[in-house]
Amino acid sequence: MTRHLRLLVPALLIAATGCGGQTSSANDPLCRSVGHAGSPPVVLMAQAVPTASLIPCVALVPAGWTLGMFNARDGRADFRMGSDIAGSHAVDVELVRSCDVRGASAVPSDQPGTKRWERIKSLHSGYQGVRYYTFAGGCVRYVFTLEGPARAAPVNDVSLAVDFVPRTALRAEVARESDNRLHLDPR
Repeated sequence: MTRHLRLLVPALLIAATGCGGQTSSANDPLCRSVGHAGSPPVVLMAQAVPTASLIPCVALVPAGWTLGMFNARDGRADFRMGSDIAGSHAVDVELVRSCDVRGASAVPSDQPGTKRWERIKSLHSGYQGVRYYTFAGGCVRYVFTLEGPARAAPVNDVSLAVDFVPRTALRAEVARESDNRLHLDPR
């Protein structure tokens, strides 16, 4: 972990613990935290993939869904979502520098500034597939492993839950929260 990252994380965790009725964990990659763009995990995701112009985040957690594991490391960041009806490991949302979309079908994107592809792997006893969003400097993969009779229906829940925050908004928020002492991207 770089010195820059070690300084930024504690400052953002302190900023995210403000007053209010927050019900989320400090480890949740939320699009908004205490009224500001991006929670500390979203900032860590941006630092893990410094080329990405968009960073995935959770705009809302649908009823029956939970947020699970979160990881950020050089070149990759990811989080998991689980569902009462689709299984505890229903989808992994991964941010990387680029994706190989060969074999996937191009479909209209529901996210501005992105191109989208879908690859269905299996519809047997659930749904397994991968959704890709590509954009300047990055790619987000949704790796679905949906269990049970709902098959692909929970994919819609994920489409509503996961959004993207622009790197520019995170950059401005980090500078503002730190009185311009900290910077998302190295200068």
